[in-house]
Amino acid sequence: MQNKQLGYLLIPLLACIWGSSFILMKRGMFTTDGTAVFSAAQVASIRIFAASSIFLPLLPKLLKNLHSPKDLLYFAVVGLGGNLIPAFLFTFAEQTLDSGIAGIMNSFTPIFTIIVGVLLFQTKINSQQIIGTLIGFSGITWLIRLSSPVNGNFQLAPAMAILLATLLYGFSLNTIKHKLSKYNPIQIATGGFSIAFLPAVISFFYFDTPRVFDQNKFALESFIYILILGLIGTAFAVILFNRIIAQTTALAASTVTYFIPIIAVAIGIYNGERFVWQQLLAMLVIITGVLLVNLKGNKSNK
Repeated sequence: MQNKQLGYLLIPLLACIWGSSFILMKRGMFTTDGTAVFSAAQVASIRIFAASSIFLPLLPKLLKNLHSPKDLLYFAVVGLGGNLIPAFLFTFAEQTLDSGIAGIMNSFTPIFTIIVGVLLFQTKINSQQIIGTLIGFSGITWLIRLSSPVNGNFQLAPAMAILLATLLYGFSLNTIKHKLSKYNPIQIATGGFSIAFLPAVISFFYFDTPRVFDQNKFALESFIYILILGLIGTAFAVILFNRIIAQTTALAASTVTYFIPIIAVAIGIYNGERFVWQQLLAMLVIITGVLLVNLKGNKSNK
């Protein structure tokens, strides 16, 4: 019981880490005055390259303790679908979307976690969890409308990229909970990121990332932001997230994405983005949905 309670207490901490990740992506691509530095693909490559480098030395030990060769497929789902591909999708979206909007849209993850869990993993959910998820979803929708540009131009392609990323997150979360639960959080991160390492290295050179260091005077500053994103916002955060999944449920863990918009919007306000009082009400709606999902309802989602 104490481990489960600790898992819930770690959710706000993880939300703070991931909530700040969106501004770090933006700072990797652009300076504060809007000067372009690294491209979207280059930021994603550096991010996953840095994160996967941490876990690669642990791969031989994991392979010795592999329960089944089939688990490599599940690690691939987590590494590629839960980390590598979403990294590229989010940076693509943030070329034109504000970091706060990207953080808000990330909160579609619990919806896809439920859909994938019910359809493919026979996850059991109760009415309270459904109501809580819908309430949280309504809060997210409201927050998106409030945070969209005043002229109403909400670009479809970046939004669809984030929706695809959150769908992949739904697959990854359920895979961790239902197929890789016999491994500890560090082993899961090791398996996933080790598989993502080679594609990240190939992407790093394919998109001519080293050239930026030679030709752009802001490269080192942006690289530091991306390095923080890769090591803390990705590697450390994934271990933390896997631990939360192991100690709670896939759905409960996914509701961390309901807190992320609060952090993302707060950082946006700090950086001078507009804020209206209705956004505070929308955040309260989101928190209400999170509480409904994670209180008594968590017993049914196994």
